[in-house]
Amino acid sequence: MSTDHRSDLAAEVAGTPLIAMLTEPESPAVPAVTEELGKAGVRAVEITLTSPNALDAVRRSVVTGAALVGAGTVRDRETARRAVEAGAHYLLTPGVLPDVLDEAGSLGVPVVCGAFTTTEVMEAWRLGAALVKLFPARLGGPAYLASLTMAFGDIPLVPTGGITADDLADYFAAGAHAAALGRPLVGDALHGGNLADVRHRAADLLDRVRAARG
Repeated sequence: MSTDHRSDLAAEVAGTPLIAMLTEPESPAVPAVTEELGKAGVRAVEITLTSPNALDAVRRSVVTGAALVGAGTVRDRETARRAVEAGAHYLLTPGVLPDVLDEAGSLGVPVVCGAFTTTEVMEAWRLGAALVKLFPARLGGPAYLASLTMAFGDIPLVPTGGITADDLADYFAAGAHAAALGRPLVGDALHGGNLADVRHRAADLLDRVRAARG
């Protein structure tokens, strides 16, 4: 990415508008799944920092070179620094965390910042978020996202949390810039499942997104 990391990430994700959430960083299959997702056209992956060795999963996934690897659930400056040192291309937060956004700005990496209310969405954008993650999206559904996109057409919103293959198209019809999904994309691949299933799932979901976008 160039120095204009905020617009770069938004543009990259818009081109292949699914972010794969890998929420089990202890799985030895994380790098292989990341590589498979990249080959399948899902260019952005989130590895949640929810276990002691999660940053090792980030390191091992980054070296595949197949996708942009983000470190998720970043809640403080120190974790932000350590994630970037591990090679994370971008960070994701569960809510509006000014310290993390400030640290990321200093480090030159973009942030996908969690928010839910209108005030949080505006604050995340004001503080420099590259994308604003609507979380948990299931609470308001596509109708709530549609209201937000009507009010904030200039802010790229990424719903996440409870999105399924069946309602994915509804979120894009409501104006989603991208969407983040876990199991609907990766299936059982983190538990020894067939990696070919990742390709099939990605192809199906990307087709649904294209159809919704018209």
